[in-house]
Amino acid sequence: MRLNSKRLITLVSALMIGASLFSGCSAKETADTNAKVTEKSLKVGVSVEYYPWCFKQDDKLQGFEVDVWNEIGKRAGYKVEFQASKFSGLFGMLDAGQIDTVAHQISTNEERRKKYDFTETYAYSNYQFVLPKDSNLTKIEDLKGKKVGCVLGGNGEKTIRQLNEEKSLGLDIVTYDGTPMEKDIEIGRLDAGWLSEVKAKTTIEKGNLQLKLANTTTGVYEINQYPFRKEEQSKPKIEDVNRAIKSMHEDGTFTKLSQQWFGLDTTKEKK
Repeated sequence: MRLNSKRLITLVSALMIGASLFSGCSAKETADTNAKVTEKSLKVGVSVEYYPWCFKQDDKLQGFEVDVWNEIGKRAGYKVEFQASKFSGLFGMLDAGQIDTVAHQISTNEERRKKYDFTETYAYSNYQFVLPKDSNLTKIEDLKGKKVGCVLGGNGEKTIRQLNEEKSLGLDIVTYDGTPMEKDIEIGRLDAGWLSEVKAKTTIEKGNLQLKLANTTTGVYEINQYPFRKEEQSKPKIEDVNRAIKSMHEDGTFTKLSQQWFGLDTTKEKK
């Protein structure tokens, strides 16, 4: 049985249109898939119990580190994904490849530089003793034999132990992991706390606590940078993040965010 010419032309045209539509859909699906594969992302580990650097309020991550990384993501072209944990577990997550970096006022030191590659500096932090408001301690030596709290596993713990040894203070050092120590200072369970100046200042002001910063010169100062695993795939990420950090310093974005969250500028080195 033979098809007439009109019917044949109609059939061929329908087949061609269908093939074209199928090809178009396949191309679109392929393009979408490739876009998902090539989309750059960074997983950033944070602790949500470190006001005002990073904390959770109304079930939303907030703080200096969050604003900084959202801005870095925009400038460097990355989708930033935050993953929360207690601070003591963040470097373990980094080592295991569960996150790309840690945003928790991380300080660099010789030991860490042997294990990790770091970005450029984004902040500077002094360490200071936090005392009850009515304390009459006026110099570091007045703390001899006293009970002093610090954050477990951080640079604070390392530096207070060094200071204790160097000055032969005989401190009873108590570590805290996730639980704020400021209340224990206020009610007398601790004689003092050892915290970054920014963290202590903002916590005292926010909580209207009966505490104060000691008027002493500790000489303990840290440089804050972001750690990445020492591996080849970290290098382009660090380069991208460094470009963003540099531009944020140059246009005043870091200073603005620091003033917003801390009431002082921690992003410039103190001479």
